Amino acid sequence: MRRSTFFALAFALTPLAASAEPPPPSPAPAQASTPSAVRAPAPASALATEGFTFLGEEKGIRIHSRDKRSGVEFATEARLPAPPDQVRRALLDYASHQKWQEGLEENKILAREADSMLVYQRLDLPIIDDRDFTLKITWGAEGQILWMRFGVANERGPKPVSGVVRVTSHGGGWRLEPEGDKGTRAVYRFHFDPAGSVPSWLGKDQAKDKLVDFFVRLKRELPKYR
Repeated sequence: MRRSTFFALAFALTPLAASAEPPPPSPAPAQASTPSAVRAPAPASALATEGFTFLGEEKGIRIHSRDKRSGVEFATEARLPAPPDQVRRALLDYASHQKWQEGLEENKILAREADSMLVYQRLDLPIIDDRDFTLKITWGAEGQILWMRFGVANERGPKPVSGVVRVTSHGGGWRLEPEGDKGTRAVYRFHFDPAGSVPSWLGKDQAKDKLVDFFVRLKRELPKYR
């Protein structure tokens, strides 16, 4: 198995489905099912007031966590060297994600519309059983701020597979705000409950390194989407 952890992929770029648990911290109502009803995730300035704790900064990437629910919950701030529309194109290119994301055993786009898509993913994990889920991703804009949100929509994806644990709680979002002429202030927030039995060291203890690595990989991909 690849040496990856479940939160290394939990960034999975997807928006909130009508049936999904609201992603952390969600300013939109859980029943929202249309883009017009969904709002961009709150800005980074709101993290402390929402109970997030600052873990540290590395390579310009600031990582926060919150102990409020089972599983892991993180918020990450970073400046990306590309405008918001370019960053979002990279995040929405699910067809290419296996080329640069660790641990993606399967990655299938099931359906796509103008402002949403369904994606099935299976994670190849060390030590523990593989995990899988179907996500509904949505995206939109509020003025110059672009956003993405994601949440579990397993009822719209493949049936459970023997030997693979089905994840039922996974949601989050991206807030992409212009910074300068060619930069983006990105805030990425997510909650991921791997379900089943998971050693504690596979979760929060490795979060900082894995999230930093994800942003480093994302930055390397951005020039392809100019």
